[in-house]
Amino acid sequence: MCASVRLALRLAAGLVGLPGTALAVLPPYVYLEARASAAVHLQVQVTRVRKVSRENACRMEGRALAVWKGPVKTGDAVRFSLPCRFASTPVMPGPTLWFDPSGLKPGQVVEGFFDSADGGLSPARDQVFRVRAASAQPRCGTGDYACRDESAAP
Repeated sequence: MCASVRLALRLAAGLVGLPGTALAVLPPYVYLEARASAAVHLQVQVTRVRKVSRENACRMEGRALAVWKGPVKTGDAVRFSLPCRFASTPVMPGPTLWFDPSGLKPGQVVEGFFDSADGGLSPARDQVFRVRAASAQPRCGTGDYACRDESAAP
């Protein structure tokens, strides 16, 4: 298996946090393109997580800690939804990178690439990563698949 395919599978499995769930990933360059074309790149301190199993979603609220791209300002309240795989969620092939809802909690810091949507943010190709702490420089970039943080996925 070539290195880029292995990396894409690690990316999917790392985001999801569920073993063996890397069934449906897109070619690795698609995720880099989503990051590069995203309107917003920021880190968020999560203040609230609402899990909605009937919609296969985790609704996240928080405060922007650092902003590297986009109209969001540091300190702004932000909200977005992530695709969450609950026990009742069928596993189907497709481009979604699912998140483990048990791993999403208030107090965490996440870094992500977003587009604006309905007064909130929408993750660009699910490119949101848990990171150890806020940082002055981005931990996740547009030139490689990894984030420079050992606790971030992949």
